[in-house]
Amino acid sequence: MIFNNSYNILNKNKIIIYFLLFLIINYTFFNYRILFRENGYILADWLINYSGGFIRRGLLGHFFYLVSKSFNLSIIHIIFFFSTTIYISWIYLFYQIIKNKLDNNLILIFLFLPSTLLFNFFDPLTVGRKEILVFFFFSFYFLNLDKIKENFNFKVLTFFLSITFILTHEIIFFFLPYMFVIKYLHEINKDKKFNIKDYYLEILISVSSLILMFAIFTLSNSHDNNILCNSVTDVGLSTNVCYGTIREFGTLKDSTHTFSFSNLTPYFIERNYLINYSLYFLLSTFPLILITAHSANVTNKNKFIFLSIFCILFSMIFYGQVNDWGRYLNVTFLLQFLIVLKFIEINPKKEKKDTKIKKFILLILTFFYLTSWHMPHCCNPNIGNGYSDIAFRIEKRLLDNSHESTKYKDLPREFLRKLFKID
Repeated sequence: MIFNNSYNILNKNKIIIYFLLFLIINYTFFNYRILFRENGYILADWLINYSGGFIRRGLLGHFFYLVSKSFNLSIIHIIFFFSTTIYISWIYLFYQIIKNKLDNNLILIFLFLPSTLLFNFFDPLTVGRKEILVFFFFSFYFLNLDKIKENFNFKVLTFFLSITFILTHEIIFFFLPYMFVIKYLHEINKDKKFNIKDYYLEILISVSSLILMFAIFTLSNSHDNNILCNSVTDVGLSTNVCYGTIREFGTLKDSTHTFSFSNLTPYFIERNYLINYSLYFLLSTFPLILITAHSANVTNKNKFIFLSIFCILFSMIFYGQVNDWGRYLNVTFLLQFLIVLKFIEINPKKEKKDTKIKKFILLILTFFYLTSWHMPHCCNPNIGNGYSDIAFRIEKRLLDNSHESTKYKDLPREFLRKLFKID
């Protein structure tokens, strides 16, 4: 019996490894396509820098800008290499977190949800976004809690990463409560009582981040937007990159695109955001709820639920300022998964046997659950149709011969058109 269980886990590990390799290939492919087409939202977000003065999200962009100028390197190559490396590193860290916990089928179901790891696959325009910094930071923190606590160098590295990332994307501030919860649950699992002294690093990061948030939203007004746009052309890019993310920041002097909850509310209503994203939330958290509810080793369940809800509500403060709710729900689901893994001990005993009929029914329901829907990152007033939507998108992409579809040299598209003899 022990041998059979070990064999099953090894098989699941192989499946997960192949699955994660597929995700890396998918991410690398679309990251290259999007960045080298000078996407005004994704590439532009990485290009924001301090050439025109202090501005939010500018730290890493300024570093990339300086490296590109100093060594005459393509800034797109620099960003592609950095973002792809961070993604692969996060996937590796995530695998280290889950590899010994795959005997719980609910965890496997969560991994294959279209709103978690497959989010980039269903919506390629989520590839290359700065959320990968959040994933990397919390996975690094999760895996190295003991080292961070005992080793001064790890403390310094963790603090440095947090400050660097918050100056590159302020979203990390709204997910900082997850850091406290991960630490708290880690200490509880070691039978340690709560002691505020154990959290001084997390408190330092939070206070520093709060000060930086204040600086970000008060000093950014003095930024010279024209210089920022000129810096884009200085590194060989077209000015079109300026008119995506940078314009919507309200950083261009002629820009009227400033986002706030008041002017986004009609958009949310028109696109059925409250209904659709509430449904995505319920569908995505369902396996996490079951993991928590049915674990034999859950302690202080009510306390955990309270902390989990607090983390979600705190992060939702950010939602009123953005229209791409799917991206930030994706972050929420993955961080919720981390705290669930810290909260429970996976039961090593063999699961209760079900009848063949029951197993078959559960398999059909699970297949339908995982394939019949997906969560767009924004804008779609209809519920995502899952894998059928991917098939429709591929067919449309192959058949569309308009200038917009053919203006880039798309070798995969050309190959598939020849393969299927599409004129």
